[in-house]
Amino acid sequence: MVKPDVGGLSFDDFGGYDHVVSRAKDLINTQLNRHDELKRIGARPVKGVLFTGLPGTGKTHLARIIANQANADFYSISGPAIVSKWVGDSEGMLRKIFEHAEKSKSGRSIIFFDEIDSIAEARSGNSNESSRKLVAQLLTLMDGFSNRESTTIVIAATNRVDSLDPALTRPGRFDWEIEFGLPGIIDRLEIMRVGMRRIQCDGDLPIFDVALRTHNWSAARLTAIWTEAALIAASDQRSRVAGEDIAQAYERVARRPERDK
Repeated sequence: MVKPDVGGLSFDDFGGYDHVVSRAKDLINTQLNRHDELKRIGARPVKGVLFTGLPGTGKTHLARIIANQANADFYSISGPAIVSKWVGDSEGMLRKIFEHAEKSKSGRSIIFFDEIDSIAEARSGNSNESSRKLVAQLLTLMDGFSNRESTTIVIAATNRVDSLDPALTRPGRFDWEIEFGLPGIIDRLEIMRVGMRRIQCDGDLPIFDVALRTHNWSAARLTAIWTEAALIAASDQRSRVAGEDIAQAYERVARRPERDK
């Protein structure tokens, strides 16, 4: 379980992607804060939200922000971490997580699965029995949401949405899919501005030039510029990042080989 930090991450710490942030706020404001109103209307609440997109585009980072802003019990689970070699252990772990979330004192909880493709790949004739049972258990647990008084939402992140079991991604389980594409120029500028707020630096930095030159860069790759710039300044025994540090850091990151996604 992740405990919220007072003064911790907020939506202001997520640069760019206005449509993604807006959807995340809707999730908190309507599905959690307006649960009673939805119930009176007779509407079926959202059970699951799927974050999809390339690596480094901010899926896990946004989940951490939601954990800090939702005023709900937040369970962060790495998909591979719950896969056990012992028969039945993985399914039992899933049941315990959902049962604990259901008993939340606040009456609201979020279960976040990072790399959900590692536990919920499409079932086929080549799938082993333990994999099929794990997917079936997750489907059963999500289907049980409608019988609960408490509000539980599952958020899952994956870089390989096409590999997920179709029974899991259909409406009624994961009702929303929020796609994290590569950032556009405005998004890149905002990502750089967010990074600038976290670091001691001179006021006049060439972040707009960096945003122009980083077409098809992920948010993680952009953020790496600040790490490199800080290292350059520290190695020069300076306590603030200067414009030339940003320029040199950009060159360093740009020279790194890109791997196949």
